[in-house]
Amino acid sequence: MNSFGIDIKDRISVIAQTARNSATRKSLVAGCLAGVGLMLFFSVTPLAGQEGELSPDKRLRNATLSFREAMHEPDKGIPHDLFDKSRCIVIIPGVKKGAFIVGGKYGRGFVSCRRGGTGRFGSPAAIRIEGGSYGLQIGGSSTDVFMLIMNEGGMHKLLADKFTIGGEAEAAAGPVGRDTSANTDVLLHAEILSWSRSRGLFAGLSLEGSTLRPDEGEDRKLYGESISNEQILQREVKTPSGARALVAELNRYRGEEHHGDVSASLRDTGRFTLSNVHFAPGKADITPGSEASLTEAANALKEHADWNIRVEGFTDNVGSPDANLQLSNDRAAAVMNWLADHGIDKGRLSAKGYGEDRPVAQNSSPAGRARNRRVELVKL
Repeated sequence: MNSFGIDIKDRISVIAQTARNSATRKSLVAGCLAGVGLMLFFSVTPLAGQEGELSPDKRLRNATLSFREAMHEPDKGIPHDLFDKSRCIVIIPGVKKGAFIVGGKYGRGFVSCRRGGTGRFGSPAAIRIEGGSYGLQIGGSSTDVFMLIMNEGGMHKLLADKFTIGGEAEAAAGPVGRDTSANTDVLLHAEILSWSRSRGLFAGLSLEGSTLRPDEGEDRKLYGESISNEQILQREVKTPSGARALVAELNRYRGEEHHGDVSASLRDTGRFTLSNVHFAPGKADITPGSEASLTEAANALKEHADWNIRVEGFTDNVGSPDANLQLSNDRAAAVMNWLADHGIDKGRLSAKGYGEDRPVAQNSSPAGRARNRRVELVKL
């Protein structure tokens, strides 16, 4: 062969060797990435162990602080009107999330529910959030998570052994700000509203697909005995000393409307405004977030079985007078029927609408019109 031919063979040999080396490097890189992915996938377990080192009392203090900070955010806090309508609140401080190729979430916190008939939050039960996600993610974060349970459906799922957010329970991202109208399509049917405060590399935390379950070991440490979340949340369980600060903080922000006020107002003035009962816009459909206030009213009426009650409905002046009169009648009837369906003898109840008559505020502003759209209980 001539030198030209030999040169070609040499070049082919070099190219082949280079290709083999490149394939080897790619294989090594792929192996390293897979190893890193597996390590970080199983890093959820070490995170759980680190979190488990905190005592329940320490985690309760963290939950109290994170809730206080969230409610003090001037424009980013949980809206007070939604908090007033909630049945329960879940607070999970410092949810861990770290990922490269594979991601996972883990956190421990507490849930407290309003005690029947009082509107006050009771003793907290321990709860865990777990979840994983796949895809190219780089970063890590520690995020405080807050969830409001808005109705009975959400509360029943909360008492189950476990449930998946976005699966068994309808969830929505909660709006931010001090006061937000509950009459939006997003909020009408949501069982759970969620917020997060991120201090890490992720801007926010998606709860879709995450699982909530009771943390029985933490309950045992906190209460000194084996006790279920259902027992804690639905019975008059004494609040442990370590949980008293959290319960007090929650009750600092609760609305003033509870069944003691219903009874006192009806007894002393003969009238009570259900200010936390809302309807779908232009309709008589009661929103799920209204159940807490209606339950409190029903409990008060059960304690005074000799009272006969007229439910009165009112609207603002938007629309025609005739349409408003009909709407107020329908809304008063809807509340009356709700009370009857929840244990109040219908023979004690009646309903009447007054339309846009008898306003309690000027209809010239949105706030005034909101006050005029109301339902009142009147003792006959």
